[in-house]
Amino acid sequence: MADSFWRTKADLATRKSIQWPSLTNILSQLGLALVIGLVWVGLFWGFLQFTGASSSQSAAPPATDVVLVEPEASPTLPPPTATSLPPTATPPPSPTPPSTTEPEAAPTETVAPEADPPTSTPAPTMTPVPTETPLPATDTPAPPPAEDTAQVSFAADVFTIIEDRCVKCHGGEKTEEGLRMTSYDELMQGSWNGLVIEPGDAANSFLVEQITNGKMPKNEPRLLPAQIRIISDWIDAGALDN
Repeated sequence: MADSFWRTKADLATRKSIQWPSLTNILSQLGLALVIGLVWVGLFWGFLQFTGASSSQSAAPPATDVVLVEPEASPTLPPPTATSLPPTATPPPSPTPPSTTEPEAAPTETVAPEADPPTSTPAPTMTPVPTETPLPATDTPAPPPAEDTAQVSFAADVFTIIEDRCVKCHGGEKTEEGLRMTSYDELMQGSWNGLVIEPGDAANSFLVEQITNGKMPKNEPRLLPAQIRIISDWIDAGALDN
């Protein structure tokens, strides 16, 4: 048979390798199955919605149209007419026969003796109490407002501010413009340009002018309004060494 002339097929051969499906084939099959499942789920959900809507419509009672009937107006009766009665004739008064009896004597009234009027006891006389006549009010001048007698102290109030904010540039290693502020005497001597404090006149004192417009202390925060007020009050009071 191996040498037959009519053989048209090749010899059978065993396949040694098996071709497994690739990852692409697996994913495509899974995607197709997922799409089919979603379609079935959608159809089932639509069926449930349709059946639920139809059942709710069948369960709802039919709406009945309420027809309002207006009440008929009751006929109004005409007011009763007043019937006039025929006038009745009154009989004339019968004449009274004159009485033949004598008139009786009128009884005499007995007059009782008048009683003596009661004697009224005189009321006790009230002795008038002398009243004090108020004297005319005199315009008493109001006392003048109490002045603030608290005096600003240089050692306790002013020098505390100077030592904290000014001595850094006007004492110690630095003395700007020749002004030293480490003591009362040095402060009153002034700077190279002259006096910086005018006792009794804070408005014209160079020190108050510099701390008010913010030029002193240099490159430092400005003095608080309360601190400027303390220094000004001390100068207006005479800039004493107290």
